[in-house]
Amino acid sequence: MRAVVCPSVPISPSQLVYTTTHPTPQPKSGHVLIRVKAFGLNRSELYTRQGLSPGLVFPRVLGIECVGVVKDAGGGVWKEGDVVAAIMGGMGRQFDGGYAEYTLVPHASVSPAIKLPQYVGWETFAAIPETFMTAWGTLHSALKVTSTDSLLIRGGSSSVGLACAALAKSSLFNVSTVISTTRAAHKVASVKASGADHVVVDTGSISEEVKALTNGVGATKVVELVGMPTLQDSCTALAPDGVITMIGMLSGVWKSEFDPFAALSPSKHLTIFGSNTVDMSSAPMQKIVDAVSTGEIKLNVDKVFDIASAGEAQAYMEANSAAGKVVCLVD
Repeated sequence: MRAVVCPSVPISPSQLVYTTTHPTPQPKSGHVLIRVKAFGLNRSELYTRQGLSPGLVFPRVLGIECVGVVKDAGGGVWKEGDVVAAIMGGMGRQFDGGYAEYTLVPHASVSPAIKLPQYVGWETFAAIPETFMTAWGTLHSALKVTSTDSLLIRGGSSSVGLACAALAKSSLFNVSTVISTTRAAHKVASVKASGADHVVVDTGSISEEVKALTNGVGATKVVELVGMPTLQDSCTALAPDGVITMIGMLSGVWKSEFDPFAALSPSKHLTIFGSNTVDMSSAPMQKIVDAVSTGEIKLNVDKVFDIASAGEAQAYMEANSAAGKVVCLVD
């Protein structure tokens, strides 16, 4: 089958190997064999290629998500031909992932059958699973966002940041005020189009501007995507008794001098969230797909590549050229 293989780490994007002769996974009980139609790219795959994911064995087909059709349900509730999405569960890490023509995924990581509305093609559907499940889980489970919250999204021009804004302003959450940040002034328009009420160009210190936009109080909920370099300032931008959730490390910086006593005083709350905890059987994937089809949720697909150009797609993502999701089509 066709696949994109990471032969060793660390390597450059151009050293990813596209092949047409990779072994096709075989049906297995408790797993769904998916004929992949498209997949989205994620920072975690970039970090894996850079050698920042410990404990992995190479060569490995990357990819923590995909969309496609069921070839074999492995004893599950699906039938052959069902349209599904899959995320996490060890994809691209413990076993070969979505950068391929076929992938074999545990039942728990596969969505119920999805009915794709008219005009929602594979490249559109592929931009949803990992990005929007991460955004939905963050807002729903980690932050428990309500319509009365003011929400700060630090790293708002990333694909997950854009998804957080779009979901927050949708009927799923109806958040009153969404403030998003971006380091690039030329991305302000796309961040605004995603649903953000206010867009702040991030200088590294934006807490005072956030407080000015929230009547001096600060945001009641914060999504931290940039990571350690901005965490302290994001905590400062947080309202008393507010909640901040770290879900990304877009900065690529994993350690810093963080003072929790100063940052979280007097009673602020810091937590983390990962999409590996999302229950795919109950997550509102169909509702999100339908909302994208009607235009209620703004989906930003920045650029579409083909599977043979996955290395170019990773280079594009690594250069921070995208304002939205980068997708590869298999067919």
